[in-house]
Amino acid sequence: MSGERVELLKSRAKKFLELGFELLNRGVLDLAAFNIQQSCQLRSKATLLRLIGESPRVHSVRELLGMLSARLEEIGFREVSDTVKRFVKKYRGVLADIDSAYTASRYTLFTYTASDVNIMAEACSELHKLLEEVEKHVLG
Repeated sequence: MSGERVELLKSRAKKFLELGFELLNRGVLDLAAFNIQQSCQLRSKATLLRLIGESPRVHSVRELLGMLSARLEEIGFREVSDTVKRFVKKYRGVLADIDSAYTASRYTLFTYTASDVNIMAEACSELHKLLEEVEKHVLG
């Protein structure tokens, strides 16, 4: 069952990212940002579910990646954990913007620029690639 759930989460994450790019191209920036956040969140949860058998009830992408990094270190994959940490450090500001999109796009009058959302989308695409590599490295 968990293998099916992992694939479902990955599939939804991919669709949210595709929709985020589509909305970005149409100029619907707040909803594009929200979809990008959902994509990052679900893709991170898919990797956590695959590697540790649970999907935390957390919405923050930064927090999820912190959990992943800590767990990787605990199970002896320090190099992989460091790779995740470097990603978070490199994209710290963008990940903060992505996290804020979870609530800001629905509840506040905050607006995004196309450039900001494009950067979020590109970081999310990179996150998808990173997590795929993490899974391959850990699971072989």
